[in-house]
Amino acid sequence: MKKIYTPKKIILFVISLALIVCSVVFYKNTPMEKRKRMKLVYEQTEKTELLLGLWETPVRHLVTTQEDMDRRYAEIVECGMNLVYLRDFEVNDFEQLTKTLNAAEKNGVKLLVSLPKSSIEKSLAIVEKTKDYPAVFGYNLVDEPRASTFDYYAQLCDAIKAIVPEDKVIMGNLLPNYAAASVYETTSSEGMTIYENYIDLFMNKVKPDVLSFDHYPFMASTDTDFSKISLMIENFCIIRNAGKQYNLDTWGFVQDSSWTGTRIPNDDELRFLSNFHLIFGLKSYSYFLYCQPSNEPGPEGIFEGMLTFDGEQTDIYRRVQKQNKDINAMKGVYLNYENEGFILHNLNFDHEISFDRNLVFKTYKNLNKVSSKGSLVIGCFDKDGKTGLYVMNFDYTNSTTATLELDNKCDFKVWGADGLEQMDKEDSITIKLRPGEGRFIELN
Repeated sequence: MKKIYTPKKIILFVISLALIVCSVVFYKNTPMEKRKRMKLVYEQTEKTELLLGLWETPVRHLVTTQEDMDRRYAEIVECGMNLVYLRDFEVNDFEQLTKTLNAAEKNGVKLLVSLPKSSIEKSLAIVEKTKDYPAVFGYNLVDEPRASTFDYYAQLCDAIKAIVPEDKVIMGNLLPNYAAASVYETTSSEGMTIYENYIDLFMNKVKPDVLSFDHYPFMASTDTDFSKISLMIENFCIIRNAGKQYNLDTWGFVQDSSWTGTRIPNDDELRFLSNFHLIFGLKSYSYFLYCQPSNEPGPEGIFEGMLTFDGEQTDIYRRVQKQNKDINAMKGVYLNYENEGFILHNLNFDHEISFDRNLVFKTYKNLNKVSSKGSLVIGCFDKDGKTGLYVMNFDYTNSTTATLELDNKCDFKVWGADGLEQMDKEDSITIKLRPGEGRFIELN
């Protein structure tokens, strides 16, 4: 017998179907289901490795045996680091260097071999001995050179490139912009400061594979912080622009320790420095310093580090370990993007004018408005037309909340210290930021 569908039955069927659809939609949008989807996306996101390095490896008496060296390199990895600049005693003593090479390979640590200043021949002999070791990531020509030495390092760089595999990185670490003018041994020119000419001269003569520099802003007294941060902004803008000009990745150094006239950054200050490097698009940073090099005060006092001279872990070690864990939780997604500029919100005028004006935007793509009571710097990033926003609390003493208003609804992901923290489709995004904290937002 043929079924007859009355209007009443049809209405009940439609209502039932609607209830089923609504139930499915509701179920898919419950907090538990959202967390499941986020967890799956997080697990499926391939990690891009951020090179986190250290300067001043454990002193000689802490690594007398291969077992000692293996344990110390395991300790480095436990702190969240994967790149090491070798000390002179390791490079000049091949027995010691062999132990280091073995320990680094065993623990998955990359090595930058620092070369001696004495002669090209001696440097090339070290390169020949080490160039085929898997753990050797590359060679550090020099730390904070003067311009009068650039011709020498240009010759050395060319000689190394002629004998090493193409994947080895050859670099030198340059001075910051706060040294005395005479230290750079260059002059200013039309449209270029002494410091800009110093950077430009090194790039043109030496032709390194990356552009690396260091900048340490935190003095013993917090009274100088404001002016030091202004100087740091100027320095990073110069390095960022030079990296773009020469199509090179940029690297930096984060101050985690103290010496005469400086202070040990606290948790919030260290978080600020780490995120500061990343909003400028740096692809790597290292910590100065890891192990206290001596018990005897030098010209700049005793350098306190993550390890004492006797090899004990300090509060600095645990602070850096926590910071590395938070940064690595973002899986390096920001490393696949390139910095295009910045949006500044509620910054003090002197800090605001320290940014290169050519890099400052009022809006960026579909980001229309930023609302926050705090001070923010938003790094504007691009990857083949895809938008990334690195939102940083530029205040390292107070927490804040920020809301980003978009010109239309779009899919977004928010990456932070807890991994993938938000994933949705909306026309606004609200995030909470601890002092100095940053979060990276991907917009689709």
